[in-house]
Amino acid sequence: MKLLLTLLFGFFTFNTILYGEDLVEYDYELDAYYSNISAFIDLDKKNDIQNASDENEVEIYTNLMVNTLKPNIFLVEAAVHPMSIFGLYFRKNNEDLYTEAKLQDFSFVKALTAGFEEPYAFSLFIGRMLVFKNKESFDDEKVGKNRAYIGYLVSVGDQTIKDNLVYYNRWINFEYKLKGTREQKERDLDWSFRVGYKANTNEGFKDTIYVGARRSSIDYKKSPWLLLYNSAFDVMLESSAEDFYLTSAKVTVEKKFPLSGNHKVSIGLEVGYLYLSSERYSGALRDDGVNNHQLILRPNLKF
Repeated sequence: MKLLLTLLFGFFTFNTILYGEDLVEYDYELDAYYSNISAFIDLDKKNDIQNASDENEVEIYTNLMVNTLKPNIFLVEAAVHPMSIFGLYFRKNNEDLYTEAKLQDFSFVKALTAGFEEPYAFSLFIGRMLVFKNKESFDDEKVGKNRAYIGYLVSVGDQTIKDNLVYYNRWINFEYKLKGTREQKERDLDWSFRVGYKANTNEGFKDTIYVGARRSSIDYKKSPWLLLYNSAFDVMLESSAEDFYLTSAKVTVEKKFPLSGNHKVSIGLEVGYLYLSSERYSGALRDDGVNNHQLILRPNLKF
């Protein structure tokens, strides 16, 4: 982890000196489950990154897919997963309470911390990016999170989590993804579609291939009971890269409630199901014939 942070700091410093502030843009995101800091480097110095504010969701997807092979951005990111780290800390320091926090096979700690099986990751991305500039609420020169991109992602790390215990495992992940965030005055939209392959050096974790889709929408002016405008879903299927046996499946849905009288504040509750097959592991990590069925329960606050 120290090596990854050193490389990231060196990369940011080097590129700021080499390219200047105009071609390197920094961003960060703070979230209970996924927090990150990133640097965007413009690869197409002759042309401005396209402003797609007038395009609808389908047009954005089409625009990006048609231009997949025309990269204009390089991204470096360091991410941490706070709730995953909390799960590790809680079990390590409260083993008795961790064991007692169960209702038959249901674990309250797993329900709150399930989702990311790495405490942190370092990623490189190259691809095509669009930006969204909303003159009503944003400075023309400041884009922030209002971006959409498609391309190729490589992520690395050296730890993997199983049952709120951490194991040393140098892993690398290759992914092709379509992702974006659009924050407007009265509506926020977020999406991610991806397919990938993950390789592990720890033989206890099998190499896998996967496909996933996530979409989230909040409309602060419409009724909170409208399913299409104030909800989210997240689906992911994973199989062994060796025999294509299903090793993991996740399905979650979230209902979001914009708070009346508060500008762009919402609460939400995400519930779902996580299946982990014993075929996902080998050696000492494998529980023969035992498939794990886990409820996911995540309260969320967005502001």
